[in-house]
Amino acid sequence: MSNILRSIDHIPAFHAVMTHGSLSAAARALRIAQPTVRRHIEALEADLNTQLFSRAANGLTPTALAWTLLPMAQSVLEEAAALHRTASAESGALAGVVRLTSSRIVATHVLPTALKQITAEAPQIKFEIAATDVAENLARRAADIAVRFTQPTQHALIAVALPAVEVGLFAAPGTPPVADVEALSKAPFVADDRENLILPALTAAGLPTLRNIVVRCDDPLAQIAHLQAGMGVGLCQVKLADRLGLVRVLPEVRHDMPAWLVVHEDQSQIARIRFVFDALKSALPLLM
Repeated sequence: MSNILRSIDHIPAFHAVMTHGSLSAAARALRIAQPTVRRHIEALEADLNTQLFSRAANGLTPTALAWTLLPMAQSVLEEAAALHRTASAESGALAGVVRLTSSRIVATHVLPTALKQITAEAPQIKFEIAATDVAENLARRAADIAVRFTQPTQHALIAVALPAVEVGLFAAPGTPPVADVEALSKAPFVADDRENLILPALTAAGLPTLRNIVVRCDDPLAQIAHLQAGMGVGLCQVKLADRLGLVRVLPEVRHDMPAWLVVHEDQSQIARIRFVFDALKSALPLLM
């Protein structure tokens, strides 16, 4: 067998420096002293018998090898976290930690209600939530269960199609009414910024060019907050908009967004994960 690392304790420091950009930022993220981060980096380099960073007065610069090793380090940390979660309780018990990942909108506006229902039935289950609009890698155990709006393609995943999530145009009560698509073209509108997905999608759906963009932001939670504040018209999930008290604009404009609930087939054999998966399968169609 080839040599293996004597310890994985130094990998978090390497990963933190790579992802946060400096020793000081890594130290803040890990909540340890900056000299400790430096010692961990040096120990890992000694263990690997290679140089991961070039040293300069202005800090550390990753080598090409460091960038090659980064996804491997990420995988090691994710698998280690999964090992800890799996060991948090007996596999047959409705107790222990379940890690969920979903979009930020779902994590903020949908999961709280669903998880409250689950903990009422299984109070010994605890949750970790990765709220991100970037798909986490379930194959590497970055999470146990995922709510996704793109169909997963990784092997060894169980994906259950949820009812499509209807998205429409909404505004706050009291916003000047929009009678037709021509009026929409002149109405104040909240759109995305650098992603530039919303306006091309509306144009592709046959709507006229929107000429009065009052807010541009790539954060969907911020977009919804500006709709609630009465800044203009924008996109929102229909069931969420109803809960938030938003008013629908041009109901004939709609988009059905496919959704999936996903779990790794190995994780699905753990009782608490299967319980949460089945509970979400029932709860999410009512909330999204």
